[in-house]
Amino acid sequence: MAAFEALYKKYWYQLYCVAFKYTHSGPDSEELVQNLFEKIWRNRANLQVKNWGAFLTISLRNMAIDFHRQQAVKDKFLQNYQTATTTSDTDNGIDQEQLLVLIENHLHELPEKTQIIFKLSRYEHKSVKEIAGHMQLTEKAVEYHITRSLKLLRRHLRNYLNTYTTLL
Repeated sequence: MAAFEALYKKYWYQLYCVAFKYTHSGPDSEELVQNLFEKIWRNRANLQVKNWGAFLTISLRNMAIDFHRQQAVKDKFLQNYQTATTTSDTDNGIDQEQLLVLIENHLHELPEKTQIIFKLSRYEHKSVKEIAGHMQLTEKAVEYHITRSLKLLRRHLRNYLNTYTTLL
């Protein structure tokens, strides 16, 4: 414990300065250095280091690189999320309305029983068991009708769904 404290006191500020060069942020630098010392503490039994200064600096550099990779992923996600949320609600409402109209149009190609089962499943959120009891069918038969309707809709709406999901 005393050796760890001495190591911490000797290298903390130096490592903080190195981390700050990579992150340009005080809190992020402190967190990286703290995480490095936590990692050393957890692995203290297995470490055999001859040059602590070099070991700590290189370890911190690698952690900073990982930090930047994680930040890039977060930034990309936020950018995509913000792009999706900046499209107006009315545009999304129109797209959803268009999709529902297309679904209704293509459902008419199916037998009436399949249409009813699909609507009970997707619009009224009934379970397969509930639909089977209501329609006096086996659960397998209900699953068959739902699968059949979903296949038809995927086939007919493939291009529309690809376009719609890329907007989101």
